[in-house]
Amino acid sequence: MKKNPQGKWWRRLDNTGKIFPLIANENLSNVFRITATLKEDVRPELLQRALEDVLPHFEGFQVKLKRGFFWYYFESNKRTPLIEQESGYPCRYIDPKSNQLFLFRVSYYKHRIHFEVFHAVTDGMGAVLFIRALVTRYLQLKRGDVQELKPMPEENAVEPEDSYLKNYRKLPKKRYSSERAVQLGGEELELGAENVIHGKVKVPELKAVCKRYGVSITKYLAACLIWSIYEEYLEGQPCDRHIGVNLPINLRAFFGSRTMSNFFAVTAIDFKPDEAHMAFERILELVSGQMDEKIVKEKLEETISYNVSNEKKWYVRIIPLCVKWAALGFIFRRNDRAHTITLSNIGPISVDEEYRDEVEGFHLIIGVSRQQPVKCGICSYGEDMVISFTTVFADARLQRRFFGKLEGDGVKAQFESNGIAMPEADQKNYPEIGYDISKWKKLVWIFYAVLAAAAVIVGVVNLATYSGLWWSVIAIFGIAYAGLTMRYSILRHANLGKSLMIETLGMAVLLLVTDHVLGYQGWSVNYGIPSIILFADIAIVFLILVNRMNWQSYFMYQIAITLFSFIPIALWAAGFITQPVMAIITVILSVLILTMTVLLGDRRVKNELIRRFHL
Repeated sequence: MKKNPQGKWWRRLDNTGKIFPLIANENLSNVFRITATLKEDVRPELLQRALEDVLPHFEGFQVKLKRGFFWYYFESNKRTPLIEQESGYPCRYIDPKSNQLFLFRVSYYKHRIHFEVFHAVTDGMGAVLFIRALVTRYLQLKRGDVQELKPMPEENAVEPEDSYLKNYRKLPKKRYSSERAVQLGGEELELGAENVIHGKVKVPELKAVCKRYGVSITKYLAACLIWSIYEEYLEGQPCDRHIGVNLPINLRAFFGSRTMSNFFAVTAIDFKPDEAHMAFERILELVSGQMDEKIVKEKLEETISYNVSNEKKWYVRIIPLCVKWAALGFIFRRNDRAHTITLSNIGPISVDEEYRDEVEGFHLIIGVSRQQPVKCGICSYGEDMVISFTTVFADARLQRRFFGKLEGDGVKAQFESNGIAMPEADQKNYPEIGYDISKWKKLVWIFYAVLAAAAVIVGVVNLATYSGLWWSVIAIFGIAYAGLTMRYSILRHANLGKSLMIETLGMAVLLLVTDHVLGYQGWSVNYGIPSIILFADIAIVFLILVNRMNWQSYFMYQIAITLFSFIPIALWAAGFITQPVMAIITVILSVLILTMTVLLGDRRVKNELIRRFHL
């Protein structure tokens, strides 16, 4: 790292890492998780100490993200990261402001330790090194070894260098394909839920099958995945679009790098079905041929050259960050549509021999996105390999087809789920978030009934205070708009609280503009904005009740809405509001609702306030 004029240490993001802060949001978290499963339940106090002991040895992770004028950059973070008990779905968006500004999250649940990290910091191999060190230190402390942690072994003592720049050389231009691939569909889960299914298989059985076919494990699994999509979603019929598998390749072995930063390349494995029910062997032959052709040093050098050359262009470098955010976001979404699914195999994970009996295994989970609603992560430990699917769909059709293919070839799987799909495989190793589809649908209809009642109340208030203007028509239209937003935006895979805040502010602005266009009469500030704030308050309570296990996600939005409710009171004091009835009702109800949340939340509310505001 370098020092800035204020004496703080900082460094640039690596070539790949630069893109992730520009595209990350609640719908595309760019977060992945590596989990260590132990033989005994985790002791939180020891895990916290282990994290504090290990982090100083990983300089690349002890950072916070800062916004520059042209690019984001990392600055050293001297705060202390806090572990937490898992209470939500995996690979959620990491909000640095609520995470001591760190870009990773360490959590636990029963006998599992989870390490989740934002992809701008590192890739799979860097995360593996970190969780290995964390688990080793935890087990040392558990055994009573409280001596100060020694420097990391030589093989782990690596720098967060940008190996892309180090291995860059100018080559002929190459472009990524943006031809639209087959997109998977299904009944989407609501409330930001994720469906997780693990299949544990025996490596010797898998190797025997791969030997029979004459291919590597990754080639075989990629072909099985393509065949499963082909048969399950296309029903084995020809299609004018291709099935695209996004295959990340670790570049360290090809270029001799030991960096902890990102150093991988994405290889696209495509299959375009041009005839009905093509044999699996034919698909495997095509997949194997593509991987042999593309996963060689020369082709990977072309990928590095293309990516780095774009960064080096002078006109790209001088573009302000806000413009890059819009432009690169568009380019990424356009290129991402060329992929159907991501398959990431980070290979075997090991621990020192003296700790092997205390570790049951590891698994990899990758955060999903709108363009790729299903992703697959693979890793192995000893003779066990865990193949993990994450998806926003409520079904398990692809997973059943995939593992059915493996079983047909002689590779049996032991299943585990988080209870959303394959409930029979739920081993209670994930927190019960209370996702009940039938209950949720009933609550949604109750919510719509509340909206209808609010529309009636607004109409009655307008009638009782009629002064020549039927402002309630516009307010009711706004309530209807809010209902549609709930149905088609908030209820989808998104950050509900943030969406609600944006919609509330947007509707307030819309009411003000409409009032002015009609020849300002004050109904927007007298009745419209207080009504919208009151609606938002009720909506936040609704979300807290439905998602009680993860209520903290909405608590800060409830505080913000309560603060917003005082704005009409301030406008009344300033003389802008002439009819304060709705403003007074709104602020009283908002304060009462917040007070009830604090009283019912008891100690958890205090902990949340400390975590958010560092009191």
